[in-house]
Amino acid sequence: MRRFPRSAFLIVLVALWSVSEESAAQDLVPAEPFLQRGFRELQLGTPYLTVQTALEADFYFNYRGEPDVSLAPGNGGEVIDTDGRGYVSRGLFQFQDGALYIIALYLDRQRLDYFQLYNRLQDRYGPPLDLNPQRAVWQDRLTRIELERPLTVRYLDLETFEVRRRERRALEAIEDMTREQFLEEF
Repeated sequence: MRRFPRSAFLIVLVALWSVSEESAAQDLVPAEPFLQRGFRELQLGTPYLTVQTALEADFYFNYRGEPDVSLAPGNGGEVIDTDGRGYVSRGLFQFQDGALYIIALYLDRQRLDYFQLYNRLQDRYGPPLDLNPQRAVWQDRLTRIELERPLTVRYLDLETFEVRRRERRALEAIEDMTREQFLEEF
């Protein structure tokens, strides 16, 4: 029987270790979506007009219609920024291509605290994927929920976010190239 050289054994061992590291990292983000995709009737991916109707009907928001709507700088998507009621101090809803892709809920710190909400989210979704003194993050392959200090809950549609990030990187690359071309003129 022929013996494996030590270097080959080490290569196989390192390869197995890196595969197990990759699978462990993939295990942190579940394959099947399990996170709630919004708050009450306000769900990620919902069309703009449907969100407006839901905000008008929802007790936790003081939506006034067009005065609460503006355009997001840079991408031309709509943003609804409305006062809240009860446990919600303010709601910010950002759209891309007519669909809701970010929900930010600023909660009333007189009525709730960070740890009450953290415990609720941990009970529902398990331990966060990322935890630091400023925020806790839960994520599946479609949705990201961030609990930020002092007391903000943010829902993010990951597919739209990744598309936007790639677009931003492409624009930055073009800007870098244009700057270099300009500098070459001197």
